[in-house]
Amino acid sequence: MEFQFWVPENVRLPTRISQWSNLKYIKTVMDHFDDRLRDDFRNCCLRFLADVPEIQFSAQLIQVLVCQEIRCDKSHELWFNVQGHLTWFGLQKYAIVIGLHVSSFSKGDRYRKALEKRRLKEKYFKSLEKISCAQLEKTFVRASTSRADRYKLGLALIVEGVITAPDNNVGIDDDTFFPIDDLELFFSYPWVKVGYRRLLKGFRGTWARKMSDAKMKNEKDASYTIHEFSITV
Repeated sequence: MEFQFWVPENVRLPTRISQWSNLKYIKTVMDHFDDRLRDDFRNCCLRFLADVPEIQFSAQLIQVLVCQEIRCDKSHELWFNVQGHLTWFGLQKYAIVIGLHVSSFSKGDRYRKALEKRRLKEKYFKSLEKISCAQLEKTFVRASTSRADRYKLGLALIVEGVITAPDNNVGIDDDTFFPIDDLELFFSYPWVKVGYRRLLKGFRGTWARKMSDAKMKNEKDASYTIHEFSITV
């Protein structure tokens, strides 16, 4: 059976890969939580992440998967041809690995009120036009940050620094940051879909396009940055 690879063999190059998804944020959060906050975290839907810092990111493995991904008509799944064996990865598998539920989410009045409230932004980041993960981390570890807010900022740091991992030049998305002040709303937010959508975009074209562009320019290697929680694959 013939397969069409997203990265044709004739454009494959040695690749330098960096990642924005930073597992050190998990260790930072767990180290700065007191015993009660750690217990609260281990009882929330993100609890599996408490043990993730021990997992190592493998750029070589990601590169192999990028080169083995094949085109298919299932737009919401990733398919790979690994030494003649077909395997796939999709939203449900991503949800199982990440430990969150795939559920519907309605941006109703409660969500809109959370966006309008902006308490944490006004209290800790009032002078900032955009909030980076580095600034979020700095505020989280600050001794003057209240205990209740430390928990919320810690959750936000893990989600933004590990699962969604935006570029620092872009900053954290207000739509995903402001709901943290309402924990029930925050935990019901579709983080699985947000993270998987970004991962899908990377595998589905962004990384392959970087390699093709480098080949066309007669460069000896290619480089790209991963903003997604790639170790789930």
